[in-house]
Amino acid sequence: MNPTNTAPAKHRHLIIMLLLALLMILTVAAIVTTSVIILNRTTREHRTQIIENTAKLAATRIDGDKVNGWLQNGKDEAYKETADVLESIMHNTPFLQFLYVYQIKEDGCHVVFDFDSVDEETGETVEASELGDLIEFDESWAGLIPTLLAGGEVDTVETRDTYGWLLTRYEPITDANGKCVCYVGADLSMKGVHDYVAGYIVRITVIAAVFLLGCFVLGMRLYMGARRADEMDSLIERQRRDKQLTREIIEAFAKVVDLKDTYTQGHSFRVAKYTEMLARELGCDDETVEKYHNIALMHDIGKVGIPDSVLNKPGKLTDEEYNLIKSHTSRGYEALENISLMPEIAVGAHAHHERPDGKGYPLGLTEAEIPRVAQIIAVADCFDAMYSNRPYRSRMNYEKVVSIIQEVSGTQLTPDVVDAFLRLVEKGEFRDPDDHGGGSMESIENIHSDQKTGI
Repeated sequence: MNPTNTAPAKHRHLIIMLLLALLMILTVAAIVTTSVIILNRTTREHRTQIIENTAKLAATRIDGDKVNGWLQNGKDEAYKETADVLESIMHNTPFLQFLYVYQIKEDGCHVVFDFDSVDEETGETVEASELGDLIEFDESWAGLIPTLLAGGEVDTVETRDTYGWLLTRYEPITDANGKCVCYVGADLSMKGVHDYVAGYIVRITVIAAVFLLGCFVLGMRLYMGARRADEMDSLIERQRRDKQLTREIIEAFAKVVDLKDTYTQGHSFRVAKYTEMLARELGCDDETVEKYHNIALMHDIGKVGIPDSVLNKPGKLTDEEYNLIKSHTSRGYEALENISLMPEIAVGAHAHHERPDGKGYPLGLTEAEIPRVAQIIAVADCFDAMYSNRPYRSRMNYEKVVSIIQEVSGTQLTPDVVDAFLRLVEKGEFRDPDDHGGGSMESIENIHSDQKTGI
């Protein structure tokens, strides 16, 4: 090798690396910016569609031939029934702030229906107007008054006034002769749009930053390792650093998974810790323990591909949603299967919901067909699913958790792994130091019966 060519070659490699890093940063920045613009536009279009559909639905529930009679003679049974229907629409429409029905005349708005609401800015109750009350036109109506007086249709209006940031839709109601007798007004709050978009920006920025940081740091390590490839000491150091880097990148992506699922914050790290404890108790060597720890950190990586609306749904999941969440095992396997640095890393994500009795998923493996690391992660995962606090429930009683895991040994969990778990329980290694008793004693027939914690 010509020594005079070594330095320029090294500089060329460094320049190429820096250019690639800059290109990646610009590409990610462009993707983030574009996705935020699309999300903002889509969110606005979605809320516009909600307000238009709500106003039209409410309009179909009002008999236009009765409006003048109500204004002249007061409430009757038909009025009360209509009011109940409109109030139900109001309370069951997401983001809907106000719903009202006005008859528009030269002197102002004559109230036909109105309902109490809560001002999102102050949190105070906005009391409804009564049937027949007259409300003067405010400034926001200035451009709409001629059309409304003529009984015409108006487009959805966006306003920012004392009532907050609103999308407003006026839908005409006609009598049997086709004459407009009043309008349904529906106001949809836009207050949460900025918060929703800001939250999305934070999540996608974190993911992008972790990815870029991982790629950049890994590239730099490889570059430095290549320069000292002929020196054994440097090779050993590089291997140690690469191992540490792998752990850091895996932990970073595990944090991304936990940030994605608001119900299971810290779940990946706790499962990895429990997996390491079980592996040591089962006699695994240090290298295997470390490998199993990393695999366990990534066992739920497939959840990144599950929509937030399903993953963080506060209520009970539908069968379709439950099957979608179950697909996180296959999604995780597809994401990890081509990582040559640690070929087995995809195994934990793919098989940690398999069961010895063959009733698990996604492949229905039985007993020894289940990879060893997946057998261990399954016990750790089930323990944390029951013995951790969630936003919608407190953790289960410790003794209850232990008894359930013991009961499902051989059916849902591998017996010798459960035995190792019980030995550690006897040593007091699984119990939270802050646990002084208590916790839920609710009977659970199946450790996967709680969809949010069991999958």
